Amino acid sequence: MLAPDEPPAFAIEHAGAQSDFVLSCDHAGRRIPRALGDLGLPVAERDRHIGWDIGAAGLATVLSRRLDATLIAQPYSRLVIDCNRPLDSAQLIPRQSERTVIPGNLDI
Repeated sequence: MLAPDEPPAFAIEHAGAQSDFVLSCDHAGRRIPRALGDLGLPVAERDRHIGWDIGAAGLATVLSRRLDATLIAQPYSRLVIDCNRPLDSAQLIPRQSERTVIPGNLDI
């Protein structure tokens, strides 16, 4: 689904960390693969909390550095796939988030 010039589905920061801890941030971004367009939503909807965890990536980066821990972050919107859901969950690819219908996901 991702074009060759699009970022991978995850990003690793501070890979050479010395800590025994590894941090993860699963709603770190609001990117949507070009193949999916805008999922039928205006920017204002995609930029809200339904599209990503606002501030989570920044906090995870700071914690990664302070703890000297590797960080694995998922930069794509939770509206594309909600990575903290089981693969058999009806909410893995949400058709609605809060009160907002996600038109691009209705036929999945």
